[in-house]
Amino acid sequence: MSTRVNQNAQMNAACQELLSERLDLRVGQTLALGQASTTLASARTDLSTMRSLITSSELGGVLGRLAPAQFAGAQAALAMPVTTVTMPTVAAAAHSALAAAVSVADSVIAGATRDLTVEAFTGAAAELGYTYSTCRGAAVTGVELWRDNELLLLRVHDGGAVESDHAGLADASCGDRQRELEVAVARRGITFTGRKQYNHGAQAGGDLIATAVARRDPSLARATVADAEQARTSGGQAVGRGQRFVGGEAEPSHLTRERRRGGAA
Repeated sequence: MSTRVNQNAQMNAACQELLSERLDLRVGQTLALGQASTTLASARTDLSTMRSLITSSELGGVLGRLAPAQFAGAQAALAMPVTTVTMPTVAAAAHSALAAAVSVADSVIAGATRDLTVEAFTGAAAELGYTYSTCRGAAVTGVELWRDNELLLLRVHDGGAVESDHAGLADASCGDRQRELEVAVARRGITFTGRKQYNHGAQAGGDLIATAVARRDPSLARATVADAEQARTSGGQAVGRGQRFVGGEAEPSHLTRERRRGGAA
């Protein structure tokens, strides 16, 4: 009974501290970024609000480091000549530029969260005797794990959403293997919420593996990234994000017992 799982990674305090260290973020800067997102989402575009946000030392510190070009655009918009007539236009320009800067900064943080999640999985995989390969894309990372006949394919999204799919096991042990891996990941500070499990019963894998296999790429880690990025750039959604499950019955020639050693694809 092969298993397909979707879930969201959640970092403990130590991992959150590590994330802050990697991005050189202070607590006040993180809070300022969140507050700015909330304010901008409220669609308030008056000039005083924009000036207060853009001149904030905490927000300026994080945006100047994570989204320097976009933040410079917000500062330039704020520096435009202001009259009674131009005030709404200047405020709208500042709002748009600041929203772009906050979006870029959020993406950087989401990407760093993805990287920490992948590191936890690969560390856990090595501990449990899996060999692995990874491929980092613009918004997702593919992780291919092998242990004897067992294949576990992971796709980790920005922010820490994780999809996984098992193949190669004829009995119900895949559920135990999945839990074993998740426990090892938890020892590295990553736990999970919103867990949804589907037992597809296909020894050759479920939809995540099947769509990767269909690309005929010797690296399933790279193939699952390509699948997600194609869907994203075409305005669609990658197969396997909780929308539908299609059991993959055909086993391709490259779906063998060969173990992939750790490293980037």
